Formats: sequence, C-alpha cells, structure tokens
Amino acid sequence: MASFALRAAGASAVATDFEVFRSSLRAGLDVEQCAAITAANASASHLDTWMLFANRLEQGTDLYTAVFDLRRAADSFIFDDLAELLLLARAHNWLGLEYLLGLRARFYRAWARDQLAAASRIKAATSVGALAAAAPWVLVVLLLTRPENRGFFATLQGVAVLSLGVLLTALALFVSSRLARPRPISRTENSNKIDLALHVAQRVELLGFLLASGLPLRLAVERALSSGQLSGASELEQFSELISTGHSLQEAAFAVRENSKNERLKELFTKLAISDQLGMVDSSEFYDLGQALREKWLVQQSATALAIETKLLFPQVILSLPLTVLFALFPSVSMLGSSLL
Repeated sequence: MASFALRAAGASAVATDFEVFRSSLRAGLDVEQCAAITAANASASHLDTWMLFANRLEQGTDLYTAVFDLRRAADSFIFDDLAELLLLARAHNWLGLEYLLGLRARFYRAWARDQLAAASRIKAATSVGALAAAAPWVLVVLLLTRPENRGFFATLQGVAVLSLGVLLTALALFVSSRLARPRPISRTENSNKIDLALHVAQRVELLGFLLASGLPLRLAVERALSSGQLSGASELEQFSELISTGHSLQEAAFAVRENSKNERLKELFTKLAISDQLGMVDSSEFYDLGQALREKWLVQQSATALAIETKLLFPQVILSLPLTVLFALFPSVSMLGSSLL
C-alpha cells in the first residue's frame, strides 16, 4: 500500500500527464496522437498505463476496448474517470474534454498538496513514536550499567521480561506502521461513504459537460446520473428509479430531496428541479457544484490524515509506556522478592 508521500507524488504526476494530454488536444490532435504524446512524456509512476493505452490505439483497437484495457491495467479511480471522459467526449464534444481535463489537473494538484502536507505531519508523528518505542530500551541500558541489576535481568524472570519487551516493542512499531498508511480510495462500483462525494462530483461534472455539448436536460441526466454503477448513492438511485417510471425531473428531484440528508445532493436536486421547471439550463452551475463536492472530499481526506496522527499515539501509550514502567520496576520488585525469601 502506498504511503502519503507516494500518493502525493502520484497525484502530482497524473496532473502533469493530464496537462500534456490537454495541450495535445488544444493543438488539434486526435485521441490516438494525444495518447502517444502523453505516453512519450508520461511520468514514471504511470508510464506503463499510458504506454498500454497508446499501443492499443496505435494497433487499431477501438476506443471502447482501449479504455477498458486502460481501466483494468491502472486499477484506479483516476483512470476510471479518464476512461469515461474519453468515451463521452468522442460521442459528444472533444472540445469540452479539454476543459474537463483542466479541472481534473487542478484537482489532482490540490490533492497532491494536501497529501504531501499529511505525509510531513505523519512522518513527524511516526518519528516521535519510534523514539517512544526506543525509550524503554534506553532505560534497560541505563539499568544494566549497575552490576546489581545485571543479575536480576540474567535470571529466567528477567529474560521473560526482556522477551515480553521485545514482543511489545515490535507490536507497537507494527501497529504504528499500519496506522500510518493512507486508506485506499474506492472505485465507483464499490464506493464507500467517505469517497461518495468524489464519485458524485464526477457524475455532476459529466452532467455539466453533456449539457454544454447541447444535450437536452432529461437525456443528459439519464446518461450522467442514471448510467454506470455508483454504489452507496441511495438518493441518486431513487431519483433514477423515479425517472425511469415516467416521473418528470421536477417531480423526481423534489421527491428525493425531501428525504435527503446530504446538503450537496439537495442542492443538485434543487438545480435540476428549477432547470426542468423553467426550461433554462446553465451547465456552469453543475461544474461549480462538482468542484464543491471535490473540495468537500479533500477536506474529508485532510481530516482522515489528522485522525491518523492522533491514532499513532495509541501504540505508544498502550504498549511502550507500560513497558517503560515494567523495566523500571523489575529490579526493585526482584530485589524485594529476594529479601523476603
């Protein structure tokens, strides 16, 4: 599993790759040429993925099959998103893809910045934890400088205490290393509660893209919000079900909004209802809402990283601190036991 630092580097690298792809589009190149140029200039962290995609297109593979291979090889929500963007762009508007790639690049740079800050804080917390784990053993060394203590630690009980210390120290370091790892980002088809805002943001931005491409509101909603597998978004599932049974967008939106507890989704349903009622659609509103959802997700990611810093104290308080007390008291307890005998 990647560390926060590696994740920050990967996010920054993919932002650069997206900018290269975007610049190629701006120059008027087709998707095959854009993929080839991006692969030739791709970052090391995603080079194999871009090379595979470019090779598939160069061999004459249709775009649908190529992006399927792209998703399978990358196994990441980032390239899941890119695959869907490419398919929609080919069907509707290549020029709109340039704008969306620009939004994605800025988002991944912001994510990289936040992850790098989290990596710095967690590294400091991990270093403190390592010092705390070493503290009991420093105490043991100091105790062993006194001849009378050496005999106590050389006994069967002393060896057992030191063995227990080794076990607890190893456990504390192992738990700390596990806690310091970032949580994997879920993909659309198995999204969890934390990442739901990210995947809904993608759908909302696709809605804005389709509207900007000239699609009628209802058709754009059906393709952006009702298609695909987005687990965990019960409000969107209810909304899609109502639309499929013949309800108007306004009726479905107001019905679902009534029971929704998600303020951003309420805002989405309100915009859809008003747009359907007035017959006036502004795609920029949905782009802005998508960006707001992404910012919400970034805040949640930062909060998760802060929670990890706090959790890193637990192994030291629960394991290392009692071990220090045990080492400090062992010679005294042993001496008291010897005197009683």
